[in-house]
Amino acid sequence: MRSVLTLAACASAINASVTLAQPQLALNTTYQLPAGAFDVLPDGRLLAVTASGDIQIQDAPNASTYSTVNTIDAPNSSGFGASFLSLSPDATSVALGNNEFGASNAVLVFNAADFMGLTGNPLPTAPLQTITTPNFSADWADSNTLFVSGADSSTFATVVNKLDITAGTSETVISPAGAFSGGVHANTGTLFVGAGDSGDVRAFDVASLASPAVDFSAGQFVTSSTSAGSIDTLDNLLLIAGGVFNGEGNATIIDEDTGLSVALTPAGTNAFYGGFFNAATNQVVATANGTAYVYDIIPAPASIALAPIAILATRRRRA
Repeated sequence: MRSVLTLAACASAINASVTLAQPQLALNTTYQLPAGAFDVLPDGRLLAVTASGDIQIQDAPNASTYSTVNTIDAPNSSGFGASFLSLSPDATSVALGNNEFGASNAVLVFNAADFMGLTGNPLPTAPLQTITTPNFSADWADSNTLFVSGADSSTFATVVNKLDITAGTSETVISPAGAFSGGVHANTGTLFVGAGDSGDVRAFDVASLASPAVDFSAGQFVTSSTSAGSIDTLDNLLLIAGGVFNGEGNATIIDEDTGLSVALTPAGTNAFYGGFFNAATNQVVATANGTAYVYDIIPAPASIALAPIAILATRRRRA
């Protein structure tokens, strides 16, 4: 079912609620983000990994406190931290970008229960798979297929690679993918890919993506917004967030039915934004400078409330 949401095009006031025609978005609360890459669990809490390898889970949805539940080896040898953390749709696997640059760049795949310290296995938890691939952003098309954006370590060309988790293989399916890496997001057979330089977002048919790679321009143009560093969807709503070097950052929500949009800038325009939908709480979250700004959708449409949490819980998150 598609919702009947209609977003009136309007500008948001900094640190204030956003007034829309139907429904309204109202700033509900803020909270402190974890110190590292994170994703959303099906119950609405955040799962995160710090630069030192501590695995943390948010104590409650929208809480500013986190508890360490496990540990892994530091994701990155230089202390940068992971590029992304993503939970598979069936919640059995966790993929982690090691944020290296060079021959050692890879995606690490863990058993989710081990990763979250639920099995009591010896520490630190080791990955089940280490798949060599550049990594900036990632999202699961299904529980065995992960799409990853990044820059090739030898050519510096931006690419989107398709990872087969069972086989432990990676193949380039989109190249080049803009001058700078952007977000990727899979939803019901469609892969949304952002170009970090232009902010353009294009859509690709997941089933058709295979070697030889296609150019970014081969995808269907969707919209353009900041640097498209993170992308998420909820029913007919598309959320694109990012920023550029001279400012102009925001988290933009677009109604795909009408094309109308609203830009959220609660931390001002001179910030790099992330954004995601929290299906468990029926809220929109814009992130900037270590803070999450949580907006209520009023009223919460039935189609949003019934959206599959397992699919919506696998989106890449960045502050």
